Amino acid sequence: MAPTSQGFAVFQLLGIKPPETPTFEEIRSRVETEFKNDRSSALLSQKTQELSDRAKAAHDLKRAAKELGAEVKTSDFVLPDGQVPDVGSMSGQAAVAFNMKPGEISGPINSSNNGVVLELLEVQTPPDADYAAKRDEIRDSLLQYKQQQLFAIYVTNLKDEMKKSGKIKINEELIRTLAKGNSEEGM
Repeated sequence: MAPTSQGFAVFQLLGIKPPETPTFEEIRSRVETEFKNDRSSALLSQKTQELSDRAKAAHDLKRAAKELGAEVKTSDFVLPDGQVPDVGSMSGQAAVAFNMKPGEISGPINSSNNGVVLELLEVQTPPDADYAAKRDEIRDSLLQYKQQQLFAIYVTNLKDEMKKSGKIKINEELIRTLAKGNSEEGM
């Protein structure tokens, strides 16, 4: 018996079906779909990397995109917490744009359905009034980032010290066995 929004539900067991491995014909379409998705993802990464490499070598994203048949789009100015069509959130992988200089070309940025290479055309500094309004938010964000960095360093150093003193022991043979077992399952 299980409670529901309208009262209780009573379950009745009609049968037990033992686990079985599906036949190839039963699972064929799923295997094909997964293979195609994996292959298209790998091809996308490869083409995006090629576009980035060519654009950096030629210092010309438009020409490299034309050679590879890629589309070039330009966006308006965007803030670090903004969104850009076909790129998505600028707080994710595309945040690299805020560390670039005008004319600089990014490495490949891959999302689930597309790949992007950025070229920064222009930087516009915000007005002093905008800075004053967000000063506390920026300070808190930087402080939190620095605290996270320091904590990560502390944890790493503590872990290393504990390994050296013998308080933490790692079974390397078990790790190799588990890693080997996981790699065989993935095949």
